[in-house]
Amino acid sequence: MAPTTRPLPLPQIAGPQLAPFRGTATADIEFEHFLGSDNDLDSKVWRVCIDGKTYALKINWEYLEVTTGAAILPVQLDPLRRPELTPQEYIDYLDPFHCGCRVYGRLKQENRQDLAIRAHGYILLTQAQERHITEALGEEYVDWEEYPEPLDCSGVFTRWEDHRHDRVRAIVKEYVPSLEPWIASQIPRMYADLEDLHKLGILVRDIHEGNYLSGKLVDFSQAWTMYHPCLDRGTPRGVYERRKEEPQKFEEMVEVWATTEKIKIEKPAGLLKWHSGQESDFGFDPRQYR
Repeated sequence: MAPTTRPLPLPQIAGPQLAPFRGTATADIEFEHFLGSDNDLDSKVWRVCIDGKTYALKINWEYLEVTTGAAILPVQLDPLRRPELTPQEYIDYLDPFHCGCRVYGRLKQENRQDLAIRAHGYILLTQAQERHITEALGEEYVDWEEYPEPLDCSGVFTRWEDHRHDRVRAIVKEYVPSLEPWIASQIPRMYADLEDLHKLGILVRDIHEGNYLSGKLVDFSQAWTMYHPCLDRGTPRGVYERRKEEPQKFEEMVEVWATTEKIKIEKPAGLLKWHSGQESDFGFDPRQYR
């Protein structure tokens, strides 16, 4: 009997990876409720039931065809004269699904899954499951395997021709029934968690109220996790600005929330240091992760 090929952890590049859900990357899924909105940038989130247990399923609907790295030092300015990244390397490191997988892989590797809403692995949807969610979103399902024309960012899942035969990717996450992003007493812990993520080589790059549930980050589709060329080979100014944005946006986020909720909050002492403008006051540098 020929050996069965099992799905591999993803992404298939050096560094942290997310394992397939239950080792197979498949599941019988009951789609219960759409949790997202029409404004979702790169994914659709559903409340689902798998074997009697409720999860949140983050379905990535955007495939990257090509991207560039304007934030990366050109070869002539790189002290090490490293070659330009290939188009595929940019996709490997910047694809939103890959970004999320790498963060969750790092959290498991370091036994710090407490720093975010927990992920349980990735799933590749079957054709029947893709049809179900496409029609549930009010769109017409098209069998791309049989579609006669070249694909050009086509359909709900924005397939390009290179992805004609690819299955839709999703991450199985813990379901949090609360709609509250946090309560005031959680703010110090939230900032400490952000600092701990930095210590694990993770730059979140997506700090806003909608990315928190019950005081925990829920999505990392924009995150850079070391090793990452945009951190390791980034322009000094680019890295400076992106590092500053983490505490800056965190402070702005909790200020707006407190004003809206008419709640007095106490900001963590370490958070306020970023106002100096000194990069050493932006918290731990993710590039120092070893």
